[in-house]
Amino acid sequence: MDKKEKIQICKVVSQAILSDGKITDDESEFMNNLMGKYELTADEKKEVMSRNIDEDPAALVEGISSFDSKNQLMVELVMAVAADNELSKTEHQLLQTVAKAINVDLEDMDMLVKNALM
Repeated sequence: MDKKEKIQICKVVSQAILSDGKITDDESEFMNNLMGKYELTADEKKEVMSRNIDEDPAALVEGISSFDSKNQLMVELVMAVAADNELSKTEHQLLQTVAKAINVDLEDMDMLVKNALM
């Protein structure tokens, strides 16, 4: 996975965390760990965190094309929204939007979410 895809994944995850209008300590820690795992620079982290809650998550995933990157995106996204052990309506809608945009079956996505929240 190239750096651009790592940044895009982080942007989508950041968008998901912001989607319910509140950021828990667990979500913040998840985001920081993800950016560290992907070895983002300070400027890249700033770019990732400068999300607008109205951004279209489907547009954010346009540059993610490989199967492995799409899979990684869904895993990171599901883990991020499950970090606070709750799934808000807006988080679920964002997950559905992203899943549709990258051609992931919605039933598969729901199963990932269910397992992550256990």
